[in-house]
Amino acid sequence: MSKIKRFFTAMVLIAAVTALSAGEQKTVTVRVDGLACPFCAYGLEKKLKKIEGVEKLEIKINDGLVTLYFREGAKIDKEEIAKKVREAGFTPRELQIEGESKKEIAAMKGQKISLNVKGMSCEGCVSRVKNTLTELDCVHDVQVSLSAEKAEFTCTDERVDQKTFVQAIEALGFKAELSKK
Repeated sequence: MSKIKRFFTAMVLIAAVTALSAGEQKTVTVRVDGLACPFCAYGLEKKLKKIEGVEKLEIKINDGLVTLYFREGAKIDKEEIAKKVREAGFTPRELQIEGESKKEIAAMKGQKISLNVKGMSCEGCVSRVKNTLTELDCVHDVQVSLSAEKAEFTCTDERVDQKTFVQAIEALGFKAELSKK
């Protein structure tokens, strides 16, 4: 009888611990462009594991999905996650915190911005413009065209004043203005 009682008590404790731990961990899923092989996944994993609070992560190369598991009480910073993905050389597309609405996911996709850039004369100029924009935290998917005299990119932080982009390009010595599509 005593063995049955201990067994039952142990089972109840295991069930309670399992139920508690299931609610503690927050999950974040990120759709990532550019994952092609296990080596790519390894580089991305190294960057993402540096984020405070990440207990483990799973990368599905074929689906382009990364799932991050955060410990209880960890602060989840979307911009930091997106930045680490970009630092690893990939493009974050969608980022969803478990239970988040579709409207919030759409906000992560970002706003498309187009600048007219005058004064570029070679691919070196194009490279300088692209590198300058890429260094800004919220910017990704930068495309710069010498012939069209345009820079197009996505900004994932709607709080950033778009004049910041114009000023960054003008600091290089080029004339820039927001494009009126």
